[in-house]
Amino acid sequence: MEVKKDKFSKDYLNLLEYDKLLDRLSKLTLNEKTKKLIYKTKPSSEPKEVSKKNKEIDQFIQIFSREGYFPLNEYPDITEALNLLSIEESVLSPKDLLNITSVLLISRQIKNFLVESVRDKDLLLPLYKNLFSSRETEKIINDSIDPSGMVKDSASRDLRAIRTGIKEVEHKIIGILENMVNSYKYSDVIQEKLVTVRKGRYVIPVKQNFSSKIKGIIHDRSSSGQTIYLEPVNVVELNNKLSDLKIREHIEVRKILKFLTDILRKKIVQIRKTFDAIVYFDYLYTKAKFAKEFKCSIPEISQEVHLIQAKHPIFLLDKKEFKPLDIKIGDENKGLVITGPNTGGKTVFLKTLGLISLMFQSGIPVPVSEGSKIPVFDGVFVDIGDMQSIEENLSTYSAHIENIKKILSNVSEKSLVLLDELIPGTDPDEGAAIGIGILKKLKEKKAYTVVTTHFRQIKIYALSDSYFEVASVGFDKKKLSPTYTVHYHSVGESMAFYIAEKLGFDSSVLEEAKKYLSETSIELNKAIRTLEEYKTRYEKEHEELIKLKLELSSEKEKYEKLTKELEEYKKEKWKKAVKEADEYISKLREEGYRILKEVKESKSGKELEKFIKEKRNSIGDFILEDEDKKEINIGDIVKLKGKGMKGEVISVRENKANVNFNGIKMWVRISDLEKVEDERKERKEIKFNIKKQTHKIQKPEVNLIGLTKEEAIRKLSDFLDKAILEGFSTIRIIHGYGSGILRKAVRDYLDTVPYKIKYEDAPYHEGGMGVTIAHID
Repeated sequence: MEVKKDKFSKDYLNLLEYDKLLDRLSKLTLNEKTKKLIYKTKPSSEPKEVSKKNKEIDQFIQIFSREGYFPLNEYPDITEALNLLSIEESVLSPKDLLNITSVLLISRQIKNFLVESVRDKDLLLPLYKNLFSSRETEKIINDSIDPSGMVKDSASRDLRAIRTGIKEVEHKIIGILENMVNSYKYSDVIQEKLVTVRKGRYVIPVKQNFSSKIKGIIHDRSSSGQTIYLEPVNVVELNNKLSDLKIREHIEVRKILKFLTDILRKKIVQIRKTFDAIVYFDYLYTKAKFAKEFKCSIPEISQEVHLIQAKHPIFLLDKKEFKPLDIKIGDENKGLVITGPNTGGKTVFLKTLGLISLMFQSGIPVPVSEGSKIPVFDGVFVDIGDMQSIEENLSTYSAHIENIKKILSNVSEKSLVLLDELIPGTDPDEGAAIGIGILKKLKEKKAYTVVTTHFRQIKIYALSDSYFEVASVGFDKKKLSPTYTVHYHSVGESMAFYIAEKLGFDSSVLEEAKKYLSETSIELNKAIRTLEEYKTRYEKEHEELIKLKLELSSEKEKYEKLTKELEEYKKEKWKKAVKEADEYISKLREEGYRILKEVKESKSGKELEKFIKEKRNSIGDFILEDEDKKEINIGDIVKLKGKGMKGEVISVRENKANVNFNGIKMWVRISDLEKVEDERKERKEIKFNIKKQTHKIQKPEVNLIGLTKEEAIRKLSDFLDKAILEGFSTIRIIHGYGSGILRKAVRDYLDTVPYKIKYEDAPYHEGGMGVTIAHID
């Protein structure tokens, strides 16, 4: 078995059933070209490349999961059509033209689907940009060719005229020939009453012996020789005309196809990129469908192996049920020795780890739970099953040794080595000794190593070396079947005697065999059994504790959810109160302006004074109270419950607030605080800028130059009230030229007041665009 330089030998990949996986994935594709792409998929040993591959599929899965679908169904392979299109003067068939149109339609659908979601997907964006679509091109081709591949009559005026002529001539020929075959005159000559076509010409079937009774051209004979297919002379000219029309039809159709082909030829580069992009989207879609069906995820790149709830991909595809595995290998103790009975699931453990590693490094989502971690290996080396080679005349032992020799010469600290039943096919003591030597060499190389074994000596060695962790696989003694549960820090029994006994093996033979077990073996097995009993009890209690913890966590989530809902309810109530207050103030303002207008018209201030007095009283009663007195915000003045010390809230975090108590800052639980009135702030009242005038304004003009926008609007508002009270119908507002901001602000404000105000620029000699003249209706 030759080990390749990339350390991903095809033989090793096949031993881990990587080829089977690709074969199964290929069945999920929508196009033959994508199938080929699946089969070309290979694991990479470069961390950057692995990270890029997995990020790419993760970005695609995000879109696929959010939308719930991807707009791609079976589509044609246009590779050959594109190759033909690249040849100058070539003409595509109607089918090829329709296939390319179909690809353009798919491209347009994918573009529309991804237009929003692909913007933040840096690895999918270049692929998206390669998609070309043209509704115009689709329409031209679809308007010219029907779905069956027939060029439509409407494709050109000439074609319509030619086909109309063909139908007319055919109708005449068929009419003449039908009259002949149905005529009594020729009843003894006609073999069968039908009109048919031979060599592109309409003919009638005539009996051989009577063919001379009808003048014409013989075009064919029946296989029996009894029937002659004759073209009567009276339709020869019409048949000639028909042939000419069909030749002209063929020329016109080719002309149309050439025209359509040339349209596509100008876009061949875009179309080729588009097709390649669709194929790659299909490739990603295939992996995403697999990920969705089997709840796959993408592990994090790490120096340790921690696969949570790992499932063997082929088992999943074959719908086989088995318990998921938790696979752990540390970055310090990088070796794992697994013990336990035959058929206990040890080999499944190795193959699951190996195949998942290959998938991960190929950018294929793997069937593990979120939070899983795995390194990027520079190679995966395998010694699984019967390595016997008939061709090379090697025994099982020799084949294993030959393979392991090559493994040891190629591994590095970044390699994964999977050895199933280390050194079988030889004397157990010698095999165990060689096995320990191999483990020491792998330790020296610092390789990630997983080994399964029955050898007691190897178990003891693994227990004594901190580089190696020991684990055992679970076995159901009642069903005599594996549980696929891995018990770490546990040395399992081989249970050879137990299994043999349960299978009905002769008990006398087993009793005799036990006599040959050494005292050490008996004591070791007894110790292992006792240890496993304690471990089982501990694990059961641990599971119950975890279950209780999860229940508590669930209750906590429910409580937090209810608390959040309550807070939202309070906020909504507050928003509603504020909205009602805003509406009240708006009505108040409108009524105020109405009174103001009446004052202007009546020249009396009594109504205004009455309105202000009434509304001040009503405003005093309209107090908005925050239902949520316990809600603390930045800037609130608070005090400690039961204490007199007051302070200002400077920050809030979850259920605590940072309060400044006269220069001393401290974190306090919000539940220990209560809000108090801020004595620094004056009580806010709703006031009107309407005061009884002590003096009249001198002239209807206000100068806003040099003020900010806010200052200018306040001054204009005050001036406008006074001007209205004084009865001015026209006012001058001086705002200057500048950048036009103040001019715009003034006019925007005039548009909002409840009066009908028309405005215009002042005449040029009175300030022009630097002055606004407002006319009050």
